[in-house]
Amino acid sequence: MNKKISLGLCIALMAIASAITFIISTSYSTSLYDELISDVQKRSEMYQKLEQIDTYVRAYYGGTIDEDVLTEALAEGYVSVIESANADYYNKPEYEIYKENLNGTHLGIGVYTEEIGGYPCITQVLADSPAALAGMAVGESIVEINGEAVLTMGYDKAVSMLRSEAGTPLTVTLRAGGVDRTVNVTTLQMTMATVKTNTYGDFGYIKIYQFNDKTYQQFIAAYSMLTTNGVKGFIIDLRNNDGLSFDPATNLLSAILPSDSVVAVTVSSSGEETVFERASGERSPKAPVCVLTNAQTSGPAELFAAALRDNLGASIVGATTKGSSSLLETFALYDGTAIVLPTAQLKASSTLISGGVKPDFEVVIEGDTDEALALLDDTNDSCIKKAIEILASYAQ
Repeated sequence: MNKKISLGLCIALMAIASAITFIISTSYSTSLYDELISDVQKRSEMYQKLEQIDTYVRAYYGGTIDEDVLTEALAEGYVSVIESANADYYNKPEYEIYKENLNGTHLGIGVYTEEIGGYPCITQVLADSPAALAGMAVGESIVEINGEAVLTMGYDKAVSMLRSEAGTPLTVTLRAGGVDRTVNVTTLQMTMATVKTNTYGDFGYIKIYQFNDKTYQQFIAAYSMLTTNGVKGFIIDLRNNDGLSFDPATNLLSAILPSDSVVAVTVSSSGEETVFERASGERSPKAPVCVLTNAQTSGPAELFAAALRDNLGASIVGATTKGSSSLLETFALYDGTAIVLPTAQLKASSTLISGGVKPDFEVVIEGDTDEALALLDDTNDSCIKKAIEILASYAQ
């Protein structure tokens, strides 16, 4: 039987063959040549196998093929076999949400959803959003929008309507436990609050919920206010902070760490270490610092905690962090989707993140979700109480 190879594959193979010829002509090693040849052969076999499957299915399968679903399944399948828990594939809606989280903005009514039974099921409600003010809750399914059934319009159109231009009024029917209710909401362009501040006696408290493009401005505003008020120490709460992007964290560290100190170090797959960034030190605090962590503190927040301890002598209070040290890079694809790949490991100047950042003072709170922690304060939050005790010892 003759195997057919697409014109695109032939061109790709010819280009790779030309590259190999160039490499050989410039005296690259024989081992590299053998490796490239093997890679070409493996890719050729992979494309041939996919083409054979596609040919047989289209010739003998009696049903229809959803080309979009097929493309998504192939992309997801490819990334899923990469031996890294951090590698990921984002379809269009997922990539839009990912970019929103990085930008710190949200257009819509303030909900995130997943498709369950054809309906958008609410998985998150943003605080102070139109959805939150209307009482919409996690677990509710959206079954009608403006009187049109979601199953009729389809999931994608329904999500698109929920994210309509700011100022668009929507009548949304929700279903939970077999009971329907209707609410009226209006879409809004929102800036997500990533920082909350408070004062406990002589000490300032700054909670960072996540790191995104808005965090620097929000943190500096809170930090400046507390500094102006003459606080004698800072409590920086990173519990449940599990963001993905390191850039917002390193930008903030560059401002608050002492001048020329090491913000972060990258570690390549071969173990080679390179200084990722050095601090400008323009806003380095003159008062002692305590950092709060828990088992959900992850990635950029782990680096933040470790860098403050390594360079400012901050004390870490709480539980050992998650241990997510991969530096992730996002590669946008032509069709509005994207893949995320780990390209290196990150560490603070003296502290490894892989394996988790261990606290100086271990204080474990059971059921420490953001909702539960929001109900606690300096009288009943064991981590905050310990941090105040530590900071008070410096003032004596």
